[in-house]
Amino acid sequence: MSETKRVAVLLADGFEEGEAVVFIDIMRRLDIEVDVLSCMETTALNTYFKTKITADYTLIEKFDETYDAVMMPGGPQGTDNLTANTSVIAFLKRHIDANKYICALCSSGAKVLAAHHLLQGRPYTTGDKLADKFDDGDFRIQKVVVADNFITGRGLGVSFEFAFTVAKYLLSDNQEKVDWQANHIYFDH
Repeated sequence: MSETKRVAVLLADGFEEGEAVVFIDIMRRLDIEVDVLSCMETTALNTYFKTKITADYTLIEKFDETYDAVMMPGGPQGTDNLTANTSVIAFLKRHIDANKYICALCSSGAKVLAAHHLLQGRPYTTGDKLADKFDDGDFRIQKVVVADNFITGRGLGVSFEFAFTVAKYLLSDNQEKVDWQANHIYFDH
């Protein structure tokens, strides 16, 4: 039996709650440990559509931990808050250097990864027109793009496909479990 995989989900006020909750749900259904980390001063967060969600910890509390993957959802204000946070960028750089999976959904691919030149020319996808604002990365019009250890998705509508793609890589030694869960929730992947 392989060791339990661990994922950090980085959230900041204004994040797209649908993207985050679907991702967290699929990971936990697959017995992947998820730490939901607030990149704000407290664990209480406001979402894009004003749903109140509480994180497990703040990023500062878990900053020195290393995860198998780091995920960021989109949301206009949420990604503005992530990209402006120097601790977020340092946390991402450390995980990139450790060859961990960096998983960005919707605007976070452009507004966090490309904005800070973290893609280093890799193919990626993001929400419409956002890639035009940044010179890093090779934008692709695809639902999900995998390039080295970077997994990016277009937006809310591909949340399940994105989550199952991440799971496929994290649980590469147990594809049957991933397939079973996809079938269990009637998701074709």
